Amino acid sequence: MINKYFCIVVIAGTILLSACSEEKTEQKAIEDKTVEDKVIVDDAAELPLFELTAKEEEVYSDFQKDFNLKHLNGLEPISIAKLYVKAVFDKKYDVQYALYTDREGYVQWSKEEDERIPESDRGSDEQNIKKFNNIDKGTFIKTSDYEGYIEYDGGEGSSGFQMIKNEDGLWQVSYMPIQ
Repeated sequence: MINKYFCIVVIAGTILLSACSEEKTEQKAIEDKTVEDKVIVDDAAELPLFELTAKEEEVYSDFQKDFNLKHLNGLEPISIAKLYVKAVFDKKYDVQYALYTDREGYVQWSKEEDERIPESDRGSDEQNIKKFNNIDKGTFIKTSDYEGYIEYDGGEGSSGFQMIKNEDGLWQVSYMPIQ
């Protein structure tokens, strides 16, 4: 009789442990998603972020090794913006800072000041997904020889992401690109 109850308790315990383990595995899988996979689930509506092209992936990989702007040669402003957003989600703030414009008169803070920005001021994944949603589907609008912005519909109306062309002719992200 005791063996029967013991077996039931062991089986029930095993089932509960399996369920807990599976839930942790699912949670870990959600936390490990990259920028390409991040989504917001809000009342069953999903907002998928973009995927980088093979060329953009290659540039992102090469650029973060040495921050040499030559890697950005030939990339359109929207591609540069996508690299910036990926750096935001990867929490690679040194890469993000390196993508800001270096054009004289447009630099707003130093690398050292950027490193002192607290994590809490950089926005949550959910906030950033909403902020950058559909940036890859935007249209670049050039406003001068070295200024422009990406106009895109983030789902809550039109947004703009400012870009500045540096002295070498490469498009870079404006400081505080969304205002």
